[in-house]
Amino acid sequence: IGIMEINIISAETLGTRSLATFVECKNINILIDPGVALGPRFGLMPHEIEYEELYKARRKVEEISNFADIICITHYHYDHYTPFWDKIDNLWTFANYESAKKIYSNKIVYLKDYYNNINFSQRERANEFIPKLKKVAKEIKIADEKEEKFNSVKLKFSKAVPHGEENTPLGYVIMVIIEESGEKFIFGSDIEGPMSKTTCDLIIREKPDFLLLSGPPLYLVGSKVRIENFNKGIENLKMLCKYIPNLIVDHHLLRSSEALNYINELKTIAESYNNKVMLVAEKERKNINMLEAKRRELYKSIPLSEKFKKWLNNKQGLPIEIDLK
Repeated sequence: IGIMEINIISAETLGTRSLATFVECKNINILIDPGVALGPRFGLMPHEIEYEELYKARRKVEEISNFADIICITHYHYDHYTPFWDKIDNLWTFANYESAKKIYSNKIVYLKDYYNNINFSQRERANEFIPKLKKVAKEIKIADEKEEKFNSVKLKFSKAVPHGEENTPLGYVIMVIIEESGEKFIFGSDIEGPMSKTTCDLIIREKPDFLLLSGPPLYLVGSKVRIENFNKGIENLKMLCKYIPNLIVDHHLLRSSEALNYINELKTIAESYNNKVMLVAEKERKNINMLEAKRRELYKSIPLSEKFKKWLNNKQGLPIEIDLK
């Protein structure tokens, strides 16, 4: 990627729920959405192997944060930021105060507006998070619709756009736009396709060279997402294939094995316009490792260790030092 280097730390095709991304520019480094998580699925807790990946991803986010000057948080879902919890959450995130402190200390942190265009649960999380963040960060700034220059780097934030379909109960996210030496990257966050045509048009107007976003959540169709909204997300993705030279699709869509059929169709469309569609694992030249999508198969094919069974039965989890590696 020319001068700008985009490193995606974790995502569903790398084994966890995340889109944590580290962008290295010539004179500034930006870490976006430093969160990793797991979730319940198929009536099963995450498999032992998923916890191993979560552990590695959390340590990697902490380590990479050492090299960041700026941190951006697009919304307040736990797979997108690390909260300051006094007690470690051993079930879904491995987040605690120590992890958050490592990530945010002495950083300039740009945040999704926590007063406007925000739903109740995200506002509650922000209210818990911000006072603790203020104690360790160098500076915190509300990011929505802001634009900053750092020598040759332009850092821009979109207005609040829907987390999926218009008027979704899940609230809003912001997109991060980084431009350096005529090259542009958009971190699309949880726009889920996008399902919203307004969001799709906004991206096309920006003309990014690289775009990273969440595809629509196939696994929620029939329960929390209507099929017509899922289809809107896919149609808008097809539209983006015509305009975006490098489109990286992952996150919600890739929580289902059937998603690969949609990805193959998108790749074919993009290639007809001399563009590319890729998964995060492909972008990072790693094996596709869709652990959540394969959870039932993992339980059938890989027996749990006695140590892990004991840990899981405890529900609160043992200290992280049990070393799930």
